[in-house]
Amino acid sequence: MIVSVASGKGGTGKTTVAVSLALAASPVMLIDADVEEPNANILLHAERSTTKKASLPFPAIDMKKCDFCEKCSDFCAFNGIIVLKGLKVFAVPEICKSCGGCKMVCPQNAISEEPRDIGYIDFGERNRVSFIEGLINIGESSATPLIRMLFDFTDDDKDTIVDCPPGAAHPMVESTKHSDFVILVTEPTPFGLHDLKEALTITTELGKKVGLVINRADVGDDEILKFAEQNNIPILMKIPYDTEIAENYSRGTSPAEFSQEWRERFARLWIKIQSIVSPA
Repeated sequence: MIVSVASGKGGTGKTTVAVSLALAASPVMLIDADVEEPNANILLHAERSTTKKASLPFPAIDMKKCDFCEKCSDFCAFNGIIVLKGLKVFAVPEICKSCGGCKMVCPQNAISEEPRDIGYIDFGERNRVSFIEGLINIGESSATPLIRMLFDFTDDDKDTIVDCPPGAAHPMVESTKHSDFVILVTEPTPFGLHDLKEALTITTELGKKVGLVINRADVGDDEILKFAEQNNIPILMKIPYDTEIAENYSRGTSPAEFSQEWRERFARLWIKIQSIVSPA
């Protein structure tokens, strides 16, 4: 079973929920798919064991074979390959999608592919939680390819929890499309409701089962509750505005780590999700 923890906006407590759920449900795998700013391990404290470079195929042009026919640039819908007649042909890393199309259409076989590093994948483990984290290189234009690579390392024999990127764009889509269930973490504010609706648009299009965790549930308004009731979305857990949670978070400790009560609550949350995904 793959459970993604997502949110329409940042700062809702998504990572806190993902790490606490992983610790309570162990043994599981935890994937930090927020490759632009991974922070799950700030709370998990897994010891990194290995690091793997992440790379994509990138066009390399043999100018001895190239006759400047422009078939490669005509093919590329993203203008990722540039032909300067009689001078040079080159691909642009920030635009190239690594689809291999330019290589396929080149009549002179002048285009080959070489690896281009886009980031790193780290592996670690703690408290029976296997941890995978992606970190994209600064300047890369798209996080989606690296997120896609993270799922190559899932284990069919082990349940997986995914800490998704915030927002409702391509990275969030990529990190939820494999999921059997999506937890949407939100907060009872106008911004929280607005961005929850954005995230629900995606999960609905993907046909995913969803449930809500409302963080800081005792502040703000009750519009989230009304919206959930009107749309038959189950509320899986409410987390109050709690100084003890905030203080421990600032020290890098998740609720399931410092509190047996919260660990049990997240364990019950996991059982509830299992019953929704695979009803008896």
